[in-house]
Amino acid sequence: MKPRITVLLVALGVLVGLALRGNENKEYLGIFEEVWQKVNETYFDPAFGGLNWKAVHDRYQPQIAAAKDEEFYGLVNTMLWELKVSHANFVPPGSLALYEPLVFAEGSPGLDIRLINGAVVITSVKPGSPAYEAGLHPGHVIHAIDGIAVDQIVQDAERVNPPPSNNRSRVARSTKRILGRIYGAPGTEVSLVFSDGSGTKSEKSVVRSKRNGVAVGPIFLAIDFEAKRLDGGIGYIRLNTLQPQLAARISGVLKSMGTVRGLILDLRGNSGGEIEGMPELFLKERALLYLRRGRTGETKVYFDPAADAFKGPLVLLVDPLSGSASEILAASLQAVGRAVVFGERSPGSVMEMDRKIFSNGAILMYPVAQLATPDGTVLEGRGVVPDIEVALDRAMLLKGIDSQLLVAIKHLEKEIGR
Repeated sequence: MKPRITVLLVALGVLVGLALRGNENKEYLGIFEEVWQKVNETYFDPAFGGLNWKAVHDRYQPQIAAAKDEEFYGLVNTMLWELKVSHANFVPPGSLALYEPLVFAEGSPGLDIRLINGAVVITSVKPGSPAYEAGLHPGHVIHAIDGIAVDQIVQDAERVNPPPSNNRSRVARSTKRILGRIYGAPGTEVSLVFSDGSGTKSEKSVVRSKRNGVAVGPIFLAIDFEAKRLDGGIGYIRLNTLQPQLAARISGVLKSMGTVRGLILDLRGNSGGEIEGMPELFLKERALLYLRRGRTGETKVYFDPAADAFKGPLVLLVDPLSGSASEILAASLQAVGRAVVFGERSPGSVMEMDRKIFSNGAILMYPVAQLATPDGTVLEGRGVVPDIEVALDRAMLLKGIDSQLLVAIKHLEKEIGR
């Protein structure tokens, strides 16, 4: 009897597994239909750029019906990327911090990195942070994170290719994937293998500390805000996201700085957010800043200067990690002649999007409008082209010098001198 009972139990287990798998696929099919329908109803171009969106649905639906858990999100994203625009992403539950660690990761050891000539170089270390106490310094090169070589992390990041598909977006994607491993839950440790200026390698375990931020529904939004007055009456403001509530904060710090004769707004690593409330702080007069092209037509978007707007010389810093709203802000102020842009060209991830959170925690980001500068230049895929291109330099970082910031300061000193 025992063998027969064993066979029956195994068969019962298989049937239960198949039933659970069937229920899971029903849930996936339901989510898939919601994703497809949401894009079908809201995509800015009703002609979908010539893409037969219904045929896309019919092609992917059988694959979704047979998908295993790990395949489902990849299939939905592959479908969305056929639109060939940014801001079309389906983020698995609990993965938002890996997707955009600069904005959504709750913990950080207190450092930032960029890819410089293929190396993962520390570009800044927050004074007093765990990274600072561990002896990490700008210019140090990271070789491995928790035992995984950074080259392997970059290779894994390059296996996916969401739009826009250009070298800047690939650099941004690889950088974020690396930061996604360095950042993490507050109180946890991350092991870093790095080399200093002489090439000597060391390994340190660093604790991630809690970042400043706010809860927006179920989402943690990290807010890195730095403001200071530099020599010569130059103000400096850096922020990692654009949010309406930060406009009053910028206005307040400008007042607290006293007479500021020139201003640097550092948008490097700024993943975007909402542009509302920001342009007004820097305009001298009413201006058409961008065009919004949605399903119902084109809208011209004007902004009026705030009563206490800063009207002196303005420099913006951008790089491949400047995305979305930070790109439209920089491009718009550049287009109307209000700001000079320095740094490296941004990726061109510039669409207006909306968001839907599913009951299982998955997040759909879907594009609802195309944005363009006043002369009609579409920024998606093109990005912000700096007036003066300046790259980061590792040798200068080792000396504590930010080459991009240094050029911006020298430009403002000349403007002030006039």
